[in-house]
Amino acid sequence: MTPQAFRQLMRLHPAAVNIIATGKAPHRTGMTVSAFMSLGVEPPTVVCAINRNAFSYAHMADNQVFSVNTLAVEHIELAKLFAGQAPLFGDERFDEQEWDQFDSGSPCLRSAVMSLECRLIRQVQESTHCLMVGEVISGRYNDDGLPLLYRDGQWVTVSEDLLMTPVER
Repeated sequence: MTPQAFRQLMRLHPAAVNIIATGKAPHRTGMTVSAFMSLGVEPPTVVCAINRNAFSYAHMADNQVFSVNTLAVEHIELAKLFAGQAPLFGDERFDEQEWDQFDSGSPCLRSAVMSLECRLIRQVQESTHCLMVGEVISGRYNDDGLPLLYRDGQWVTVSEDLLMTPVER
């Protein structure tokens, strides 16, 4: 399979939009990612794929802690900001009204659908990316938000009706 064909196929895979963040003010940094998943429950672990050329990658490795903040539909502008689509960098992206911090100092988005505080336990280098494996230390959630998804270059979500209606088999 060619890289172009693979990229086109993967664009069709809907994925939750997250901000992976690390550092304490005034040295916070973060990035928008969709390559995130749970890995195991004993101990609770997650993994995210980070491009090794990304500014935040070295900071995550140095800090040894990071947060995962799953965005809600109303966070599209925030997703764009942390994806580098605005001329703000590093700590400038963190509005004090929107962000709190976990005990480790990792940034926590107050209105996220879900936020996890993670301790980096392993890095797996593969091609242009690194799989950052984190043990979950703590978490928060917000029942009110519909998750923001990304599919084929578009921001999408699930409908509230779908969430409330059992799937017929």
